Amino acid sequence: MMSEEARTRVEFDEHGKRTTYDEIEVGKDLGSLEWVVGGNDIEKQCAIDEDFHPWFALDSEWNGVIAPPQIQYRPPRWLLSRTYNIRGVFYRWDFENLKPIRPGEKITITGRILDKWIDRDREFMSYEAEGRDAGGELVFRTTRVHALDVVERTAPRKGAGQDSGIKQEKI
Repeated sequence: MMSEEARTRVEFDEHGKRTTYDEIEVGKDLGSLEWVVGGNDIEKQCAIDEDFHPWFALDSEWNGVIAPPQIQYRPPRWLLSRTYNIRGVFYRWDFENLKPIRPGEKITITGRILDKWIDRDREFMSYEAEGRDAGGELVFRTTRVHALDVVERTAPRKGAGQDSGIKQEKI
């Protein structure tokens, strides 16, 4: 049996009050942000994934260095975090890359909230985002689902906690 403290949901973290389920607006436009893919970003992603394919450092069949596909994970999360302070459990991630991402390329990311629901007394939300290059061509699209907390929604929200590690990186 869980202690009362373990059944408590965090109400505040270093970014302020955490977003509640009721505050999430289905259909909400998350705005846009511009992201320039730097060489350091590519190196960092390769280190995180332990994937050092020559395409990501030397050359590729697409005439030059390209970024690992997973590099597109963080920018849509930054976009969501500008509107909602959600620190739950990453539940599902679908993505499609339609063309390579290149160092120095400027990509505009847009997104919106798709849905929210309750299942097994846990709160979930989903959102989608897409990235387009400077010419407006679709580079990637993604759909993500977050469980807003691992604790039941009936557990009280109180006290302060820590961020889950998502940082508002400067773009």
